Amino acid sequence: MSESTGSSRWLPRIGWTLVLAVFVVFVWGMGRRGRLEAAGEELVRMLFVPSVEQGTLVRRGDDLARFIREDSGLVLRTEVPTSYAAVIQALGSGQADVAWMPAFAYVIANARYDAQAKLQVVRSADLFGIVVTRDGGREPSAVAELTGSSIAVPESLQADLRSVLIGELNRQAPGWVEVPVASDREAIRALVADGSEIAAALSSHVPSGNNDFVGDGRKELEYERPGTLLETRVIHTTETPVAVLKNYYHGCVYARTDSAVRRLEDLSGARFAFSDETSTSGHIFPRMLLDRTGVTLGRVYYAGGHPNVVQAVWDGKADGGAAFYSPPNDQQRREGVLVGDARYLITRRMNDQAQRQALVDDIRVLALSDPIPNDLCAVRAGFPAHIWERFQASFDRFLETDLGKEAFFDLLAGVDVGRTDDSGYDGFRRALATAEISAEGLLQAEEEKLERRKGGGS
Repeated sequence: MSESTGSSRWLPRIGWTLVLAVFVVFVWGMGRRGRLEAAGEELVRMLFVPSVEQGTLVRRGDDLARFIREDSGLVLRTEVPTSYAAVIQALGSGQADVAWMPAFAYVIANARYDAQAKLQVVRSADLFGIVVTRDGGREPSAVAELTGSSIAVPESLQADLRSVLIGELNRQAPGWVEVPVASDREAIRALVADGSEIAAALSSHVPSGNNDFVGDGRKELEYERPGTLLETRVIHTTETPVAVLKNYYHGCVYARTDSAVRRLEDLSGARFAFSDETSTSGHIFPRMLLDRTGVTLGRVYYAGGHPNVVQAVWDGKADGGAAFYSPPNDQQRREGVLVGDARYLITRRMNDQAQRQALVDDIRVLALSDPIPNDLCAVRAGFPAHIWERFQASFDRFLETDLGKEAFFDLLAGVDVGRTDDSGYDGFRRALATAEISAEGLLQAEEEKLERRKGGGS
């Protein structure tokens, strides 16, 4: 009892000491801001959430700060607080002007403190095009053999990719006839339909596992029509990919290729591994996908990270799992890691290419979640518009430099930024509400996770 009482006497004293320390830092910061402004220098304090390795954030943040000062005259201070809550609270208290954060943290900062979204991270995906025919002895085996033939062309085909494929057909197969269809999947469906007069189909394509149900129209149709891959073949692939810019990514659901799980419905009653309870791509959006499909999982556990999910499915400890999905970028293809989704976090540790291929072939992507917004840049309420305009113009020039491109990729895996505003996150808010998930609850869970990490807990 006396020990407990003694501790309770100290708690208020410790609490007031922390409050005083925070107040001193606040006053010092405001005083420094005043001195800079009196000297004709305008200070912008920018924060990054603690998502990437700390040293990388600090180093690349310094690169950005040096450029902004030399280019615009603005004094940029970049910092990496220890938690998501610290970033949000700093925007609310005026101790931060600009912050890069995930969508769930932004919707809280907006609701609490009227922070406003300004920029969104844009990432790049390399898209190839393919020409597909039926697999058979008398079927066309080269583009030149499609002269005068009917070919299914998806209306969804990316414009530059369509131009390349159409140009190739015009050059090698004059007189071919376009048959418009809605999507890559529907183009392949038209090709393999009974009695079809379609001789070939066009589709976009991203490198993926041989057994995945994503990547192009053949694989997408294989999910609902087993045997599609055996009945078709790719007779032409564009040599150079088209870079497609995206402001979103996905979660995905995995299963072993040699298991009985071929569709999401097959996971009812199954053992399932999510990445982390607070992960948007490794839990929340895949969970929404499963719920919408009517799947009632069996034993569910949180593996503690995206690569842990992949390993659990590969080892057979889980019948299915959820993690992030992105197509492989050019660097990943050069490195030979085969894919850009969470499987690459394991294949990049492997030196043997056959082992890499075995993992990717053993674990298939069943389906993708709804799109998830990329990270964004928000400003505090009342941040002067003229300073933001100067910063934004300078930041745009930074991204035009080689250093800027490298630094931004290291900071946020981005290749560019797009303009955005608060309305761009209404869909995300609706998705959370539909799933009965609170952004505040996500924040609390993330804070608890960060505290466990600092304390050495699991």
